[in-house]
Amino acid sequence: MPIKKVMKTIVIFYDNDSSYQNEKVFDRKSAVELSSQWAAWLGLEAFTLKSATLAELLSDMKKICEEKQAETVLFSYIDLPYLNKSVSKKIWDSHIEYKSEYTFADGYPYGFTPEALNSGTIGILAELAKTRQKTLGDAPVTRDGIYNLIKTDINSFDVETIIADTDWRLLRLAFHCGKKDNFMQSKALFDQASKAGIEIGEDADAEKLSELASKNPDCLKTVPGFYNLQISDAVSSNAVYLPYCTAYEGKYKFTPIADKAKEKLPFMDFEKCSKLIEQIAEFSESAVISLSAWGEPLSHPRFIEIVEKILSYQGLSVFFETDGLLVTEELCKKLSELEKSALPRKNGWQKIMIAVTLDAASDATYKAIHKNCPANAFQQAFTATGLLSAALPGCVYPQFVRMNENEAELETFFRYWNEKSNPSGGNLIIQKYNDFAGLLPQCKPADLSPLERDPCWHLRRDMTILSNGDVPYCHSCVLGDPSCDGKSLTAGNVFTESLETIWHKTDEQLLNHINKKYCGKCEKCDEWYTFNF
Repeated sequence: MPIKKVMKTIVIFYDNDSSYQNEKVFDRKSAVELSSQWAAWLGLEAFTLKSATLAELLSDMKKICEEKQAETVLFSYIDLPYLNKSVSKKIWDSHIEYKSEYTFADGYPYGFTPEALNSGTIGILAELAKTRQKTLGDAPVTRDGIYNLIKTDINSFDVETIIADTDWRLLRLAFHCGKKDNFMQSKALFDQASKAGIEIGEDADAEKLSELASKNPDCLKTVPGFYNLQISDAVSSNAVYLPYCTAYEGKYKFTPIADKAKEKLPFMDFEKCSKLIEQIAEFSESAVISLSAWGEPLSHPRFIEIVEKILSYQGLSVFFETDGLLVTEELCKKLSELEKSALPRKNGWQKIMIAVTLDAASDATYKAIHKNCPANAFQQAFTATGLLSAALPGCVYPQFVRMNENEAELETFFRYWNEKSNPSGGNLIIQKYNDFAGLLPQCKPADLSPLERDPCWHLRRDMTILSNGDVPYCHSCVLGDPSCDGKSLTAGNVFTESLETIWHKTDEQLLNHINKKYCGKCEKCDEWYTFNF
């Protein structure tokens, strides 16, 4: 029987025409059908909107509330196959009992719960999105858009929270059908729950489903979301926080430092790279492609064409790290033109993102960290940051790898680059030191590792691809040579094998991580809790 409430409540779904929302893979039902079924379980009338922007969505929600004389709205995307009746009722009851303006659940995986809003609050937010927060209001609707709008003035709203018994947020599980990886995650949970005899329908237990997902390799690992392509082997210096030069010299018997190398340094063939990007777009659909890995990407003779190729796919974004030495006004102009002409991304990231490796606030410290660098390298990196930022506002991030050698300059670096008036507009990245599972000395000023270890993010999300197509098991395996247990640390080669085949070669390692079993290299590594995108 429907539960009667004193104040009229309705359900409003947002339909963004998700890629997989009508796929009937959940016992011959789709996510749209299951979402509608959830509203029926609650005995509530449901409405569906397809508003273009957040401001339009809130205005449309306000209009429906006025027409239906509704005082409370349970809001959700329509592509969620696991909307949970029990937790939804907790949100609903709490929202009405405490006369809240906004109520949400925290700690559960995304996709299990709706948001509850007072109709009057919707009107306030609609006005806020048109005026003081117009930038947010004019942006396309996102899954966290309403919450992000409330956060801009959160003390002005009465907010209530329903807390999960276990905090599942660190696993970043998201059960929706908007992207291939999340659809695969949702289907994997359904298949596993069916095998385990765990209820999926009206009486589903959110905690049991979350626990099941946390131990299911197919939920934790779907398709790569971050590809680290080394399009060029060349570097301009030997950074003390990277083992690349030592590993390269040990493998190839010559240095990768460009102005010291006697041999011609290799780069990824453009035609092979172009084909690889096509395969990435097909396999992952949504991903960020880094063009750095170990080498300086701007040294590739067809760098701009590679960027253009990536941006031709709306699900892909470009990221690269550069020392800035090869940045010119002409390069910045070309990147700006590509960024402006490219269509908006469907993956939630910027079209182009650039990290400039500064790592210091002074020339002396920079030279101590970047061995064998050109005499004016620090000034060139600083200048490059300004040139790139002028061409691509909001897309450039001065980067600082925090270590004992530069810890004294961290505050100076942060204070300067955090200011909105500086060349990057306040953007910056503070990156933790990585000793590459013991390949480098312990130089981190502080241990930030969580107390409890979760399965490695890089096994779950990343693929590093060297210029010759080789794929190390992970970034910390550097060039993939044996350095642990006498086994090769290369999973395959993308120019001779499919991405999918190579991707699944590390499934066993992930399963070992789930069961708290680690090889010698993984056991010493503390990068498991860091992630890229």
